[in-house]
Amino acid sequence: MSHFAQYIQNLAVFSEDKQQEIRWLFDSLINSLAIAERNAHSQRHASAATSLRHAKNLMRFLERSFQELPDPQLVGHLNDFFGMLDRSMEQSMQLPLEEDLQELRLLVCDLQKGWETLLMPTTSAPSNPAHNTSELSEGLLA
Repeated sequence: MSHFAQYIQNLAVFSEDKQQEIRWLFDSLINSLAIAERNAHSQRHASAATSLRHAKNLMRFLERSFQELPDPQLVGHLNDFFGMLDRSMEQSMQLPLEEDLQELRLLVCDLQKGWETLLMPTTSAPSNPAHNTSELSEGLLA
């Protein structure tokens, strides 16, 4: 079995176990950030900070869920990403700005899209292998 095929197989096993949990964590995290964003827009800074604390807890659970991925390099990149999000949330708790919260939410949405793209080869059979391979490569490079 090739290294790539083994990688995909390991990813499939991981995603089967964690897919529903990770999807729920992403949805909940994005929802908490959207609520924080609305509260900041309405100048309810204490409520925005509370929503951010909730989002931060969800983010930690999401980060822990990714720790068992079969790719240590990907885990390292995700840890860096979550570290940046953590620092940004800490700063936003001090003074929640709608634009900053929107950017955090969009970053998490992009990560979720990337995660779903990464899972595509493990959750669907390719109809045209040559075509799907190039799409997969583009998705992984994006």
